[in-house]
Amino acid sequence: MKPAAIPTYPSVARQSPANLAFNALLFCALGWAILAYWIVASHAGAMPHLINTLACAPVMACALRRFHAACPRRLRGGMRPPGTRRAGRLALALLFASGAAFGAALASGSVLIVAVLALACCCMPWTRCRAHRQHLLLSFAALAAGGALALAASARPLTIMVALPAAWCLWTLAALLCIGLCGSELRKNRRR
Repeated sequence: MKPAAIPTYPSVARQSPANLAFNALLFCALGWAILAYWIVASHAGAMPHLINTLACAPVMACALRRFHAACPRRLRGGMRPPGTRRAGRLALALLFASGAAFGAALASGSVLIVAVLALACCCMPWTRCRAHRQHLLLSFAALAAGGALALAASARPLTIMVALPAAWCLWTLAALLCIGLCGSELRKNRRR
């Protein structure tokens, strides 16, 4: 049986689903990185890394699939207009700063601030920056580097009572974004 293809979005509505899918990817990666940082800092074995990855994988796979449907390869590749490199560096610096803000919130021990920052990230038009459409891994590396730097600079160690609720909060937001995207696809398919 041939798997059903995920429909691509029309050009007018493309920015919103692509941005929601990028945010879902961002929150999945950030939640994974928070727990991975705690696992490494607490010198835990390989099993917590495996559990962390398995907990994150379904939502990450759904978000990545939705991102590729909303932002097809032809939009991610192609010729680069002038000023793209500068805008890409600015976008990566913004993501680094966002990661640092998440890291500072974690270092303060406030999961509420993490949730507020995540909701603020939903309002950012990340996918208007070509750098995010073309280099997802670089975007996530900039975010993780900012967060790790802020956590490493903190005097307080990251505890499981902060890391686990923060990661689950981010994964819940990512799952809700994916459910919203899947629901809009189902409604769109029913209208046809």
